[in-house]
Amino acid sequence: MNEYEKMYESFTENEINQLVQLKRFFERIDGDITFREAVTKNEITPAQKERLKSTGVTFDLQDVAFLWEVPDKACAYMIAMLKNRADQLNPEIWEIADRYPLLKLWGRHLQKICSCPCKYDSLPVPQNKKFAAWRKRRIAATKSELGAFGYQISHAVFAFELSDGCSVGCWFCSFAAKKLKGILDYHTRRDYFRRIIQHCIDLFGKEQAALALPYYCSEPHDNPNYIDFLKDYEELTGAVLCTSTAVGDDIPWVRQLLDYYMKGPYPWPRLSVLSVDMLDKIHDAFSPRELQYIQLLMQMKEHPRQKVAGGRILKEIDGLRGERDIKNREELIIPQGSISCASGFHINLVNKTIQLFSPCFTSKKWPYGYRVFDEAVYTDENDFPEVIQAMVERSMFLSPPPDKPLRFRDDMVFRPTEEGFDLLTPSQRHYFKSREKCGPLGELIAAGESTYAQITGRLVKEHGVNPVVLRTVVQKLFDDGFIDEVYCG
Repeated sequence: MNEYEKMYESFTENEINQLVQLKRFFERIDGDITFREAVTKNEITPAQKERLKSTGVTFDLQDVAFLWEVPDKACAYMIAMLKNRADQLNPEIWEIADRYPLLKLWGRHLQKICSCPCKYDSLPVPQNKKFAAWRKRRIAATKSELGAFGYQISHAVFAFELSDGCSVGCWFCSFAAKKLKGILDYHTRRDYFRRIIQHCIDLFGKEQAALALPYYCSEPHDNPNYIDFLKDYEELTGAVLCTSTAVGDDIPWVRQLLDYYMKGPYPWPRLSVLSVDMLDKIHDAFSPRELQYIQLLMQMKEHPRQKVAGGRILKEIDGLRGERDIKNREELIIPQGSISCASGFHINLVNKTIQLFSPCFTSKKWPYGYRVFDEAVYTDENDFPEVIQAMVERSMFLSPPPDKPLRFRDDMVFRPTEEGFDLLTPSQRHYFKSREKCGPLGELIAAGESTYAQITGRLVKEHGVNPVVLRTVVQKLFDDGFIDEVYCG
């Protein structure tokens, strides 16, 4: 039994049937503005009721009357359950939950989702020490920069593209994927693909190679043998990789994906729903139980959920990059900032390019929500491992390189204080009390004009700083991801 099945083991068969119907009902609310407005006003029409029934939602709609009778309190209850803060709810809200069994059942389900362990917390350490240290710093930097969203990222080691470009062209694409130019042909390039994956295993270990995304910046549906590639990857690494597609209305294709993943079960594929018509097709084709573990992500233009302002819809978000000194940081509402979820190697298997990258806050400098630390091109599967290893040696270090500029990450705003300095990121503030031991270290790093060796020499000579203490402090800043490591490009 895997973690997704365990989510439901405490529920009876009847409760599971109710839960999958509730899931479908909320999907309809989420994706269909007309229906959402009808629910809010308690004006659900007979035609809408019949539509729900035809797609498997058969419970009495009065059982979800909390949505229009006490919407604020019902929402507070669900948020508290999802965030595991049930103990903070007042008796009035508990009384409401007791009056609506389906609300209480959904709350239990949200608690299960909340308690589901984050895979990221138990990730194995890659066998390459330099890469392991680099990736650990990238995880720390992402938490610092993206705040709560940074704790939800899996930080895949490899992100593969099985095509060059994308045929869908989603209006919201944060990666601004270009038009489809070509695909990796399975029948003629299978051996090449398998040898590339085997090199990844040899370089970083099987467990690390298993931490991969097979569809990055591309649409899985564009490659007619996408599932065959998944099966080969699973054979080599033992990993069942995830899939996110925006072609949910190709029902035979989605059914093939479901057949592959249902052996788990796994929460894949994730279906980006681009229109109400697409939602209708999906709901008509699959029963609520068939999509029990599957996430439908509503991506309609009219959907109120805020999109990450990157790629095709890039907007420079000033946030904390301006000169404002924000005191009440806890009152800020910071957007997600990025949809990138890998810290490692972005490999296009068609045009043979490699990027070393990691998530960051989307900006004009980093319009796709990730920093690029290095880039390279390989010729074929034979020189691939040498190119990867050269990137490791060139761009990954165990301590700050003495001949590189020592500066803070580009998302942070430096604020000197009497005791040391503060670093403000788009989501939080970090405090450092170092002036007594390290003098104007913060100011020198913030200036970004000197190398580590030059700063060390100046602080030791002009301020009498103990070099051992200084080295310890700088190494700590480096290990915690505060130091900029974009040395190439």
